[in-house]
Amino acid sequence: MCTGRLDPAIVAHAFLKGLDGLLMIGCYFGDCHYVSGNYQAQAKINMTRRLFKHIGINEDRLVFKQCSSAEGSRFVQLVTEFTQQIKEIGPLGEGGNEIKSPLVFDKLASVHRVLAGEKIRWVIGKRTEFMEKGNKYGEKFTDHEFNRTLDTIILEEFELQEVIGKMNGKAMSVKDLAQLLEIPPQRVFKYLTALKRKGMAEISGLEGRTPLYKLS
Repeated sequence: MCTGRLDPAIVAHAFLKGLDGLLMIGCYFGDCHYVSGNYQAQAKINMTRRLFKHIGINEDRLVFKQCSSAEGSRFVQLVTEFTQQIKEIGPLGEGGNEIKSPLVFDKLASVHRVLAGEKIRWVIGKRTEFMEKGNKYGEKFTDHEFNRTLDTIILEEFELQEVIGKMNGKAMSVKDLAQLLEIPPQRVFKYLTALKRKGMAEISGLEGRTPLYKLS
């Protein structure tokens, strides 16, 4: 019953299935029956838009707007404008300067895993608390500070999922993964170390003197 219940992983899944655009229309701020549901919805959509931009998808394919149930003409206007906007951008994987198909769907698969992960869900769930009450030290986040922190987490989680995706069924070295994914070797090593510590990856052998890692 509330836009705040939308799971961002469902949004990514819809685009994985070939959706060209998604418009979410919620109630106005201050009018939410569930108090902060529309704030949560906007935060989730903005986070997903940031991920889309990071992988090379036009973030205007995903939009959050507001409208009351009494504004029929505004609803029609929002839908009409969004439909025209998507037509101008073009089909997913073909539009403008965007990342092209089929690579776009490989990237979206990583986005889906990021959005379905516990860390992102926890961070976005804590947004209101961090901004209104602060962290355990009482330090409150501004919107800019929260988004900057979120961008760092998004980058790390996306790169981690890219590493996991490339290692699926393969034993690979840090160097090979770094070259394939265009991620600095030191960051790849950090992700592999974290996976190994969690029991999700292991060293499967050596190539000369270079360790090869595989998923457990």
